[in-house]
Amino acid sequence: MNSSTSLQRTATGARERLLDAAAALIIDRESIEISLAEIAAKSGLNSALVKYYFGGKTGLLVALLQRDAARALAEMDELLGMNITATQKMRLHLRGIMTTYRRSPYLNRLLHAMLHGPDEPVRREVHRLLVQPVFNCQRKILAEGMARGEFRPVDHGIFYLSAIGACDQFMQTEGVLMLSQAGVDLDMFRDQYISHVVDMVLGSLSPGADAGRR
Repeated sequence: MNSSTSLQRTATGARERLLDAAAALIIDRESIEISLAEIAAKSGLNSALVKYYFGGKTGLLVALLQRDAARALAEMDELLGMNITATQKMRLHLRGIMTTYRRSPYLNRLLHAMLHGPDEPVRREVHRLLVQPVFNCQRKILAEGMARGEFRPVDHGIFYLSAIGACDQFMQTEGVLMLSQAGVDLDMFRDQYISHVVDMVLGSLSPGADAGRR
């Protein structure tokens, strides 16, 4: 192994340790209010490395968002090319969003903090990295479904707001739901809730739903 390869692996390892430390702290705290000193202590690395690798705490948090959403975005690209109905694609897409939130429970909180923070360049970057790809994916699936008669005519912007709002609610009120369901199998309850949300959103797209409003 040459020296440049060794240095590259060392750098990658350090970056991942810092990202893993930040993720663990956010999960433990249920808050993104974590300090560089805490990230350093959790990772066992010098806090100066956060600035070296990420430019600061905000850059680290954006990198964490990008890393943990990368799998979902790759799956989303594959989904668009599948030879299945638009209804099946939308079902898989919506379940994928909530599965990603379950896989990385801090992701939803972190995403909203970045999108509503005071730093406009950060807001634009997060929008480009995460929001726009999801919006475009939904737009394509909706167009396909409407062309095939699977979906009623619907504005994709309105659909995005309602569908993402339903997915966000999964994380934002899960704690309350868990308290109200004491004694039940929590994993089973989460799966049932995801299925309910997906069925509800897909039901709003059916041609019959449009006729029922007239």
